[in-house]
Amino acid sequence: MAVETGGTFTDLIWIEDDGRVCTHKRPSTARDPSEGVIRGLEEALSDRIQHITQLFHGSTAATNAVLERKGCRAGLITTRGFRDVLAIQRQTRINVYAVAFEKPQPLIPLSLIREVTERVGVSGDVLVPLDEEELAGSVADLLSHGIEALAVCFLHSYRTPIHEERAACILRERFPQLPVVLSSHVLPAFREYERTSTTAMAAYLAPMVDRYLGNLESYLAARASGASLFIMQSSGGVVPSSAARARPVDMLQSGPAAGVMAAVRVGSLLGDQNIITLDMGGTSTDVALITNGSAGVATEKEVDGLPVGVPSVDIANVGAGGGSIGWIDAGGMLHIGPHSAGARPGPACYGHGGAEPTVTDALVQLGWLRAQNFLGGRMPLFPECAGLAVTKLADRLGQSVELTAQGMIDIAVAHTNRCVRLVSVQRGYDPRDYVIYAYGGMGPVVGALVAQEMKIARVVVPPHPGLFSALGLLMSDLKRIYRKTGFMRAPNALDEVADTFDGMRAEAIAEFSRYGYSAEKIRWETWVEMRYLGQGFELPVQVDLDRLAAEGRPYLTRIFHQAHRARYGTAAPNDNIELVSYRLVAQVPSDWRSFDRLEHRAQPTAQPCIEDGRVIFAGEEQACRFARGEALPEGYMLTGLAIIEDETATTVVPPGWRMRVSTAGALLLEQEHRA
Repeated sequence: MAVETGGTFTDLIWIEDDGRVCTHKRPSTARDPSEGVIRGLEEALSDRIQHITQLFHGSTAATNAVLERKGCRAGLITTRGFRDVLAIQRQTRINVYAVAFEKPQPLIPLSLIREVTERVGVSGDVLVPLDEEELAGSVADLLSHGIEALAVCFLHSYRTPIHEERAACILRERFPQLPVVLSSHVLPAFREYERTSTTAMAAYLAPMVDRYLGNLESYLAARASGASLFIMQSSGGVVPSSAARARPVDMLQSGPAAGVMAAVRVGSLLGDQNIITLDMGGTSTDVALITNGSAGVATEKEVDGLPVGVPSVDIANVGAGGGSIGWIDAGGMLHIGPHSAGARPGPACYGHGGAEPTVTDALVQLGWLRAQNFLGGRMPLFPECAGLAVTKLADRLGQSVELTAQGMIDIAVAHTNRCVRLVSVQRGYDPRDYVIYAYGGMGPVVGALVAQEMKIARVVVPPHPGLFSALGLLMSDLKRIYRKTGFMRAPNALDEVADTFDGMRAEAIAEFSRYGYSAEKIRWETWVEMRYLGQGFELPVQVDLDRLAAEGRPYLTRIFHQAHRARYGTAAPNDNIELVSYRLVAQVPSDWRSFDRLEHRAQPTAQPCIEDGRVIFAGEEQACRFARGEALPEGYMLTGLAIIEDETATTVVPPGWRMRVSTAGALLLEQEHRA
């Protein structure tokens, strides 16, 4: 069983004993996301909940808590002299020409940061012992100011965590109810601001994530005592709930990461190795690049302008989705998002009291979404409410309702195009060499429109598109990424590299054994982050340790030159290379058979039902054919203008495009002149 919670809908997907893949979709509960999960399970399974053996969960709850500043009141203990690290941040800015630029507000204010006497040198030597009484007094003072969690980040603790671990031991004895987060556990890597920011975010999220996952664990214990709870991480793998509670920052972007992993698996089934994923939901659009069957993993991301130094699937996003609100600025220009109507009240057409015009309302107004067939008919829409909302916007613009609705969709497509360019063109990849995988509730609506603008000839709408991220949870491996900093020149590094990875591997084996997995089941990837001596940032390169042992230094320098040339178009003609950090990926492949079940999708027994209708498209009323997606057999073809109505999403086939039903019920869209 898998459940993915977004800002608008909570999606459930599971496999019955007879092999049927079943789905359910319900509105999310913003106040307490775990409530939406529990309600969804009760609605979908009722008295059969006790049969759940494993529950895989992905959620945007952690990300939303940071964006909306709804985490806890957290405090920070740091080395004397480093109290201002979170406030100073970095010199860089998004817009170098912005005179009135303001840095993002830290999650922990200066008033809740205390310094203690201690010092560890850059080589890991203890220079000044930890003042334990000062530490206890500082934390007692913070507690009097109402902190709910504490971050501890000492200078150079990535080299020697002895002071942080001693601090944790003292605080557990004196303040046992206080959650304490150590930077040496969250991010044992150099760069003081990024490490402090990540640790602060982990503490800021700790009580919320603990309550959230604790509620789910308690519910399963009562209703499905044999079920294990696994949580998707931003790196694209799942871990047991207990591990996610210990490292809450790993939950950031967990929902979108699951969709990318599903695209990798379905892409291998359909023969697609180069993919641009386009996940448009109710609140935002997430885009990622998959090259040669592998999704990129970034070592650092930003959430609300704040750096988070945990491995994450490299996803770009923009605030444009079905619930994104249309508005007019002071200059009379129409905009879409980033504000969203969410699940409640939602778009005006939901009939829950929403009055702001959203992209979904525009689609209803143009006839692309039919009121009686939304979500397979389970959730009727109210076109009159959509019309009233869009009309208010049209009146202010002084133009027709239809033109305004079309403009809203065009702007949402333009936002998405910008995201696609960011992950492809701006990184040296030609999007024409890729195929778009469009999913999420809104992705299949705009997929071909985005492809048309980007000169991409092919779009795939995968099976169960509206719940595709939830499907990705069923296909995900158990996975953890370990990281360690260790500066060293390449010519002297061979023994150090092997020894470092041996130590990290032992740590991984010990952790996975606690989850019930033996070392024989673990698959390994070894990466080294390197740079030319004097460079400010490093480049991750995958290393084959057997080849390194056999070929030595020439192998290490050669693969770095190749990676640098591929990324930047140039490489220095020398071997002045510095090894900065080590990364070990440990994963246990999924043993779920959902992938095979998808491949052997049962063929519909009834004849396809094609209805003729009319919609507004490109500013004109045009004839359009409507088809039910689940009733289309493999190999069935349909030319645009056509709209495929699925139980979880709607696919638009524009004029000049052709749709064919492929393996597992995926829809392949191709431009006719290239089909």
